Amino acid sequence: EMFDEMRGFLNRPKQYTLLPTPLPQDAKSQHNDLFFIDTPTQDSVAIINACVHNLHDVPRAKQVFDLLRSQRMHDPILSINIYNSVLKAYIGEALEVQKTDMWIENACALYEAMEEGHDRVAPSAGTYAI
Repeated sequence: EMFDEMRGFLNRPKQYTLLPTPLPQDAKSQHNDLFFIDTPTQDSVAIINACVHNLHDVPRAKQVFDLLRSQRMHDPILSINIYNSVLKAYIGEALEVQKTDMWIENACALYEAMEEGHDRVAPSAGTYAI
């Protein structure tokens, strides 16, 4: 009986996902960017993640994050997970360094931008947990 179930699973119709063909480097399309994120944007997200990890370099993460927010406004790559990790890093930095007021202000400004929907990223349960 178990083999009959397995046979049915293995014989089910195949499902495919069709992705659009990547565009040339000099062409842009929001639909295409959803699947094929350009290398500089991927690098920026990786830098942000590396910098906020264990609060290694939060000022640099802020600089790259702000630049990415201004250049790629409303881009799906800027997910709630990135916003939450940056917000958490701002608060962590406020606990660690002398410039507490500045980092609290940065955290509040980012939270307000999320709450007001400026970047089309709404706070999640993870945001409120921070």
